[in-house]
Amino acid sequence: MNTDNIEKIFTDYLKTDKTQYAILLNGSWGCGKTYFWKYGLDGIAVKNGFKTIFISLNGISKIDALEHLLFLRLIPFIGNQESSLLQNATKLVTNIINQASKTFLKTNLVDIFKDVSVDSFNFSKYVICFDDLERCQIPIKEVLGFINNFVEHKSLKTLILADESNIDTTQKGYNNIKEKIIGRVLNFELNIAATLPQLFKKYENGNVDFYSFLLSQKQVLIDILVEYKQDNLRIVGFYLDTLEKLFPSFKDVDAKYIQELILFSALIAIEFKKGKLTSADYRDPKGIDIIDEHYYSLNIARTMRASEKETTVRDKSYAEIFYEKYLDKRIANYFYYPSVYSYILSGYLNQTDLDAEIKKRYPEVISQEVQDFRSLLNYKFRELSNEDFKKLSRNVLKYAREGQYWIYDYVQIANFFYFFSNNKLITETKEDIDNILQVGLEIVKGKKQINDRVLENLLHFGDDNPEVTKIKQLVKLIHSEIKKEEYVADSNELIDCLTNKDEYALAALFEKHKFSKELFQYTDDKLLLDTILSISNKQLFNFTELLRHRYEIVNIGEFLFEDTVCLNKVKTGLSNYLEKNDVIEQPRRYLFVTLETTLMSTIEHLNDTRK
Repeated sequence: MNTDNIEKIFTDYLKTDKTQYAILLNGSWGCGKTYFWKYGLDGIAVKNGFKTIFISLNGISKIDALEHLLFLRLIPFIGNQESSLLQNATKLVTNIINQASKTFLKTNLVDIFKDVSVDSFNFSKYVICFDDLERCQIPIKEVLGFINNFVEHKSLKTLILADESNIDTTQKGYNNIKEKIIGRVLNFELNIAATLPQLFKKYENGNVDFYSFLLSQKQVLIDILVEYKQDNLRIVGFYLDTLEKLFPSFKDVDAKYIQELILFSALIAIEFKKGKLTSADYRDPKGIDIIDEHYYSLNIARTMRASEKETTVRDKSYAEIFYEKYLDKRIANYFYYPSVYSYILSGYLNQTDLDAEIKKRYPEVISQEVQDFRSLLNYKFRELSNEDFKKLSRNVLKYAREGQYWIYDYVQIANFFYFFSNNKLITETKEDIDNILQVGLEIVKGKKQINDRVLENLLHFGDDNPEVTKIKQLVKLIHSEIKKEEYVADSNELIDCLTNKDEYALAALFEKHKFSKELFQYTDDKLLLDTILSISNKQLFNFTELLRHRYEIVNIGEFLFEDTVCLNKVKTGLSNYLEKNDVIEQPRRYLFVTLETTLMSTIEHLNDTRK
């Protein structure tokens, strides 16, 4: 049922005198029932002269606790017309809440409520909304019986929010009490087009530019959410927060790429919040990185033909399912952004990577050295004129010596120029080419521009020429040296955060390296231990907690097993320190022992979950 119809039925309910039934608003978790009450039905009740009270039943386990909670909600509304007993209890509660009284008064709330009942209250001009019925720990028939006392005998206007699919309707007596108390069951259907602008208002004051952006993209966002049937406000809220984080990078880019980012972040947010993707997948694109406009015809159609020859039904890959679920009509706007994928799954956004990914989407401005490289170093070089071949080979070698190419390009340069030299197509010898490549690589090394995936692809293929393999290994060595410098920098940052007592920077560093090996792989274990032994109790506690959270995932050993090398050394050093120092004041010894225990259990867990 749409929200307009629900509002009309609710209004008629309010205007009906002396009702003796409640309304049940039924809908799945996260669909927006609570939001609809707060920003829709609550206002309608107030307009019609009612005072409203909201009570969540989530976690309540006793009727007494529910009655006390209801009493506390009623305190602001108690007036002269109520019984003196209720007013006196109210004054006493108010005094307890007073900060000065808290210090001296030892009274228990249960004692205060003794002999006080909410039955004393006049409910005729009140509406109470009971939320999370299915999460109440009191048996459903009992809590409905409690509510019925006010609905039937006090004419209390009552709205109950629930997900009936999560209620055990086979409970004895449930159907009878439901039939007695529930006058109407309204199945809630979120109107995302009407709700989304209300969600935008969250950013209206704190981030005006982003709020304006959302308004400008309102219809695009509505179309995506409607198409993919996203009526879960928790997912929608997570998606909007994701866009806010990405917004600084794409607010001024071409509209085409903005649409790509809006769509891609929506799809990954949906998959993540529905559990189809997990935090552990943040480095594994699961095949969706190769999806493009030709994906279906080149990949899916081919696998379908292959399956015709098989006797068993083939399981579809995640990428195939992803394509069929989301991209059949939107493939033209789809593009895989690695940094966005990683951010949504891990919580860490590499702003530099995202900026670079967006920049690469623009038509390439090809420099002269790249033009010459592409014209010469392919198997159509045989079609070049003599003059062009000589000019291009001379230019490419010159640019290579000057370090103008990417580090990985030098493997292709070596492959072709060794071939040219061996076949007397150029005058340079193999030794000349070796010298040129080594000089150029030394210059490129200083630029520190590396890419793990490109290197991985490069190493995947073998070489017929051992001289080319030598250059490839040199490229790999340079890549590793640069990578090690990055790791060492990250490790030093850990020491700095601990030393400088910066708990927020420490937490941010652990979040940044949530599933990466960089944090401990190149850390000096002796320096780390010395730092741990000297930091404050507060920072020691923070470090232990962050360490524990880093490794609590079930299969963490698949990703971070290498951390055991450093952690083992720190644990051994800490154990030795505790053995040699009997006189360590409490609670510092306790904190050290807790860290030692955390290290031991972490190492054991990493070993147990190793691939």
